[in-house]
Amino acid sequence: MVEYENDKILTELLKAMSDTTRRSLLTRLCQQGASRVTDLADYYDMSLNGISKHIKVLERAELVKRKTIGRTHLIEANLHRVDLAENWLKELKSIWELRLDKLDEIMKNRGEKMTDLTVNVEKMIEAPIEEVFGAWLNPKILAQFMMPMSGMPKSDVENDAREGGSFSIIMHAGSDELPHTGKYLEIKRPDKLVFTWVSHCSADKSIVTLNFKKIENNKTNISLSHVKFLDEKTRSDHEGGWMGILSKLNEVIG
Repeated sequence: MVEYENDKILTELLKAMSDTTRRSLLTRLCQQGASRVTDLADYYDMSLNGISKHIKVLERAELVKRKTIGRTHLIEANLHRVDLAENWLKELKSIWELRLDKLDEIMKNRGEKMTDLTVNVEKMIEAPIEEVFGAWLNPKILAQFMMPMSGMPKSDVENDAREGGSFSIIMHAGSDELPHTGKYLEIKRPDKLVFTWVSHCSADKSIVTLNFKKIENNKTNISLSHVKFLDEKTRSDHEGGWMGILSKLNEVIG
């Protein structure tokens, strides 16, 4: 940061300009030119002595100066020092803009990091592939296995099972309700299901992809991929949650 040669001058300038009356006096002098103190006092609801004190502060900061014409004493604006305050404010603005640029860079890097955080889990389900796939679109069955932790009651589920349709899943943890919503992006029966995932701890554009593979007539492998998380802890929590949901699915239809 630039060190000013005379920081005392800047301090006096800022102090002088910090008062509403003094700013008003300075503005009036710029507008109407050199004026007598008595004339200036007419514009304000204060004593002549009060106005004189304000003018002395402006004089010390060299924002005004006195001149004499005959027997008349006049006060006029003197703004040559204003450049010092202006330059200081410009420097502050420059520093602030650099910090904003740095913040943008941090947020961009964080966004890239969120993109890299992914959950990948697999589970063998003891049921035919058509039944396993259908369970993810059937609200009654969804309500029975969308439980990331053991001991949770059934979830409340509503959905519009078509591409572009939406769903709502409200999980229950004790007295807390945990709402989850999303939209079906791809329904490729019985091989692939893709949907967005929105919750209180999800990142923007969080997406879940399910791939189904027939192993035997009554065995189906599910590969689940969930991309984009706020941080590693959230990713890890979701990894455990999805494994709990897949295990519960196997209990329900397996």
